[in-house]
Amino acid sequence: MLTPNSTSTLQPTPVNQLVDAVFVLSVRIFADRIEHMRSEMARFGIGFDWVFEFDADSIDPELLARTFAPSDIGPAHQSLVLKHAATWRACVERGLRRVLVFEDDVVLAREFPHVFESAMREADALAPGYLVYLGCGDNRYVEEAQGASTALVPGGPMSAADAIVFDQLAARRRLDWMAGHRVVRPADWLMREVDRECGTPHFWLRDPVVEQGSMNGLFASSLDAKRRRRGRLYAWLRYRWSKWRHRKLGGRMIRAERR
Repeated sequence: MLTPNSTSTLQPTPVNQLVDAVFVLSVRIFADRIEHMRSEMARFGIGFDWVFEFDADSIDPELLARTFAPSDIGPAHQSLVLKHAATWRACVERGLRRVLVFEDDVVLAREFPHVFESAMREADALAPGYLVYLGCGDNRYVEEAQGASTALVPGGPMSAADAIVFDQLAARRRLDWMAGHRVVRPADWLMREVDRECGTPHFWLRDPVVEQGSMNGLFASSLDAKRRRRGRLYAWLRYRWSKWRHRKLGGRMIRAERR
């Protein structure tokens, strides 16, 4: 995780005043992750709604058949797609301007409230139809973020869907796309491809303030069998090596797309 260029000593605006809703996607039986997210949200006084619907063992087979085409994505990935789609519907049906969505393994930096406020103030000036990615995925960063004078940096597609902000138009575009297509991609790939097709740009933070616990060794991955086989110690070591390499050598950069 990068260290912000400066941290204000002023009290930041509460997160819930900067977005219209906060959703946390989880699974009812993931007791450790549920407790973790309660603690993370409480650290910063963030009010939120759980999205427990569409756990993998409780999805209507007819809904699966309507939503997904034959592919290699399994029940856990299908579940996460439907949970993300539930936040898009909530945004549209409730008339929300923009929402913040966390998956249940996020770790928020101490500077999260200050950086988030700066990012949302800049997002207020964006044209409707956008996504802001708050993390760095598997230690990936936008090359143009180094030395940027703004909190938001136009980037390539987000590298993960663990911590995102999107507005109502972005949500509506995805729902419209799903009304005419069946899904064959995991949630993050789906959003990358649909947003590119529908003209929804992705913005990254100059100073990412979210890490994934399933990447940094805090949790075993619930989606990636290879990471589960390698174990949490391997994930812990690999993540910290990758972070050091980025900071010292500038590795794993993503060049901003030119529009």
